[in-house]
Order: sequence, then C-alpha cells, then structure tokens
Amino acid sequence: MPFENLLNISVKKDCVDYLAALLTPTIAVAGLYIAFNQRRIEEARLRHELFERRYKQFDAVVKFVFSTTYLSIEADEECECRPFEASNKLRAEIAGMQFIFSPDIDEYVNTHIVELHLEIQHLRAERNRMEPREERLKNAKRQTEFKNNLRKNLEIFHEKTLNYMQLQQSSFSARERLNNLAALFEKIKRAAD
Repeated sequence: MPFENLLNISVKKDCVDYLAALLTPTIAVAGLYIAFNQRRIEEARLRHELFERRYKQFDAVVKFVFSTTYLSIEADEECECRPFEASNKLRAEIAGMQFIFSPDIDEYVNTHIVELHLEIQHLRAERNRMEPREERLKNAKRQTEFKNNLRKNLEIFHEKTLNYMQLQQSSFSARERLNNLAALFEKIKRAAD
C-alpha cells in the first residue's frame, strides 16, 4: 500500500475520531438546551395556573363588592331571611386566599370588605323595622357611607393584589439565557474533570 493511501486512511480515521469525540458534548449541550426549555415551559405553566387561581378569588371579591354596593338601600325580605348568605358564599370562594395571595390580603378582605358588607346587611334589615322617617333617612345615609367605604376598600384591595396578578414574570434575554447555559455547561465540564 502506498504511503499516500495510508496517510489518507489515517486522516479519515482522525476526522472520524474527532467527530466522535465532539458528538458526546454536542448531545450533552442539546440535552441541556431541551431541559432548560422544558423547565421554562413548566414554570410558565405553573405561573399561569397560579394566575388562574388568584384571578378566580380576585373576581369573587370584586363581584361581591359590586353586588353589595348596587343593592338598593330599601330592605327586602331576602335581606332579613338570609343576611349572611352572600358573605358565607364569598368566604367559601376565597378559602385559601392566605396561601394563594398572602395572610394580610386575606385579613384585609375579611375585616374591611366582608365586615362592611355585614354592616350594610344589618342596616338594611333594621330599615324594615324603623318607623320615623328621620331614622330611615339616617339609616340610608349610613348605608351610603358604608358603600362608599366598601368601594374605597375595593380600590385598596386592587392595589394590594396588583403585584400578585402579574402573569408575566421578568424574563431573561437571549444573551442572558445563553450565558446561563454556558455557565451550566462549564459546571458540568468541571465536574466531569
């Protein structure tokens, strides 16, 4: 066999060896890239699920306040028969708010929103039993004050929950993701050595 053929076979064998040696890190980098993207997708899914749970509770509070503030000042039989039904329904809908939002938001809803609702319901129920016109007017004014406070408390509730209601978290730029991936690859390389 001539020397040129041996050299040609040796060069081909060296190329195959180099390609085989580069194949393992290439597969590792591809695996890291896939794992990184799967992690990002899973984090986005979890953020979305948490947002849906938070929004359901947020929406329940907003609907509760609107239904209370748009009740007529006049009392009705339903108010006298079931004054706690709406607040009990809300409490059932927002169960676990201290875990999904925070304990202070849960406490705020129970003390500043539900309590005002109960005060309004009590005033509505008392109004049926009142005879003098002046007493009924005082009752109506107090109900209006409580409703205004309830609207203000809803605005405060909205401000308190605004940070929790963000669906998008700060995302990394493409350069930051590549730097993180390179740093992870370097850690694996050092661990392998």
